[in-house]
Amino acid sequence: MGGIMSSTTTMSLSGAPAEVFLRHVEQFSYRRNRSDRARALTNVTFFAGAGFSKAWDPKAPIGCELFTLDTKLIRDVADAGSLARMFGLDASDRITPETLRQIVYQLDMYDRFPDVRPRYLDEQNLRMFRGALRAAVLDRYDRATRLNYFDGAAGRFPLVSPSARQRDIMAFFRHLRLGSVPEDPWEGVRTHFITTNYDYVIETILDNLTPDAPPLFFHTYRGFTPVQIAGGPGFAPVHEHWQVQHLLKINGGFEILRRGHGYVLDYGKRDARAIMADPPVVTLASREQDYSDPYFAMVFPKVVRLMRDSTILVIVGYSLPSDDALIRFFLRQFAEEPEDGLGKVIFYLGPGDAEEKRQTIAEVFPAMERMEAPQLVTYDSGFDQFAQECLDLLGRRG
Repeated sequence: MGGIMSSTTTMSLSGAPAEVFLRHVEQFSYRRNRSDRARALTNVTFFAGAGFSKAWDPKAPIGCELFTLDTKLIRDVADAGSLARMFGLDASDRITPETLRQIVYQLDMYDRFPDVRPRYLDEQNLRMFRGALRAAVLDRYDRATRLNYFDGAAGRFPLVSPSARQRDIMAFFRHLRLGSVPEDPWEGVRTHFITTNYDYVIETILDNLTPDAPPLFFHTYRGFTPVQIAGGPGFAPVHEHWQVQHLLKINGGFEILRRGHGYVLDYGKRDARAIMADPPVVTLASREQDYSDPYFAMVFPKVVRLMRDSTILVIVGYSLPSDDALIRFFLRQFAEEPEDGLGKVIFYLGPGDAEEKRQTIAEVFPAMERMEAPQLVTYDSGFDQFAQECLDLLGRRG
């Protein structure tokens, strides 16, 4: 189901993509040789696009599905006549992704250049309008497939009756964390996540790998230190390097709320009014993305640092369109110069032709073919299928 795009590496890339991946995990685990404990940790970073959430739950909206919005919440802050005059929007229609891009672009211009605002738009109702749009996006996601809200009583993200694909994905990441024997973790491999998704799929996975372990918040760094998490105080103001994993959300998340100069993580269910009054930090589809919120100034440098510190990069469910300059910039940090890519490997997972994937990655790393660095392994199917194949090789499905 995949192809190997290079023939020379410190380790053989021959075989199926799942075999190659597991060989790299074994290579960088301490269990190969106990004397390796002096060696640095090896960062395996998953770059998770919408296809990652789709692999976990086939009902998860991706691409245009997420940004096709009901106008009901919008009408709470602007009457039908205002919507028609400002945006040419019929309040009885859905907001299409293209219309949303135009609306958000206009709002950005009104924020940036107050002198061009229409007569009856001001800073306050612009903020209310943005809040309604963010509430509509969250509502769209929650209607398509219910967000997995944090269970305050249990102190965890619930995972009740997981599907077969969810069990496979859990077992896959459990193997990365614990190896073959839970009592002897593979401390040499450290798994991290960078994602464009707003949802709580990654949190649910991490919080249920080892039921007796502390909640994921103890050892998960978000690129900023929240002043409050799930209604309680924040955890570990400064993390211990040997225990921490990253979860960096490039586009923000439904749980990230502004509090003065800081941020809180609120994973509880809120009604539409509460969301509009206190909207999450999430980017909205626009002709020109607005990253002016201080959240992004904190998180983006951490994304760059993590990419540079990673040895294995697994791209899951992201098509890397040519106009997505920011994401391509972040990926380029994995091997900023050709020499930086020596000894590094990219696994590019998702439906699609291997040659097209190679060409896409070569656009990000122009010297890849000449230097054979970083090396590329492609896989033509979903992440759930890849996890299943890895578990089949390990004999650990079920």
